[in-house]
Formats: sequence, structure tokens, C-alpha cells
Amino acid sequence: MNKPLLWIGLVEVTPLNRAAYGAAGAFTNIITWACDTEGFRQNADRIAATLDMYVANVEGVEPLSERSRRSTLTEEIEDMVRRAETNPDAIVYGTFHRYPFDEA
Repeated sequence: MNKPLLWIGLVEVTPLNRAAYGAAGAFTNIITWACDTEGFRQNADRIAATLDMYVANVEGVEPLSERSRRSTLTEEIEDMVRRAETNPDAIVYGTFHRYPFDEA
């Protein structure tokens, strides 16, 4: 088994109760320890469930080292990394960018 690394991805979450949430869903970046994209997805599913949501889609999942090599990380993502790097169980999500309705 590979050694876990910090991974990042853009995750689309959908609320189990849209009326209570007040939106059809949201996008957020997640940073978590994982060995592969499947491990990342499992952690995304785990944190979404604690928020009464489910993962509808994931995009751009990759080791954080790959992302930071290609582009400058935002201040928010750097803060998320600081919170995650010392906790091997961390699943850190950023700002929820909500959308009011589904695209038809």
C-alpha cells in the first residue's frame, strides 16, 4: 500500500434535504490524506454524510504536490493545508459555493 499523501479535489455535494439547505447543492475544495483517487472519494463521501449531503461529483482530484507544482495555491487552500498536514485523519473542506437550482 502506498504511503498516504495530501490530496485535493473539487467536490460537488447535494443536500439530502434541499428545502432545509436552501440550495440545490454546492461546490467546495477538499483536502485530505489518501493513497489514491478512490481513497479521496471515500473521505469526501464520509465528510459529506456528516453534513447531511452526498457527493454528486468530484473533479481535478490529485496529490496536493502536483497541484502546487502547477499553480499557486490560494490563501484559503494554504490555510486548509496547514490544518490538515498534522492530522492524518483530516478531511478539510473550504468555502461552499452554493447554487440555487439544478442545470436542466
